[in-house]
Amino acid sequence: MNTQRNITLTAVALLVFAGCSASPEASPEPQASAEGSDRSSDPNTVNVSIDDDTEEITFTDVYCSGSSGDIQNIIGKVDNEHPLLKVSGSDRVMLKMGHEQPYTAQVSDGLAFDDESVTFDEVSVSGAVIDGTMECTSWD
Repeated sequence: MNTQRNITLTAVALLVFAGCSASPEASPEPQASAEGSDRSSDPNTVNVSIDDDTEEITFTDVYCSGSSGDIQNIIGKVDNEHPLLKVSGSDRVMLKMGHEQPYTAQVSDGLAFDDESVTFDEVSVSGAVIDGTMECTSWD
């Protein structure tokens, strides 16, 4: 009797789980914005445009110092190598793409800080234009 009850309970559980995982209609995937810097679906991804060439960079690590809501420094790296993107204070930006000189600038427009991220909206840094978001993955 106990075995039959366990089989019945198992069958009911399987039916419930099967019903929860199946959906009658697939929900549409959100479309990425073709304009602006809407990178909310791609945290730690920025587009860098230099001399009409655009490269998409996804940072593997984003180190932050300060406290949540008061980021002092944010540094994005790709596997601890270049490219590297750093924002110091609220306006000093440095971009290092490779072995050439870094792009640096004091920026007054286009940087927006959240509690744990920085968004670049067409930020111009010595001829490089940065668009996207870096979100802290670890804090110092």
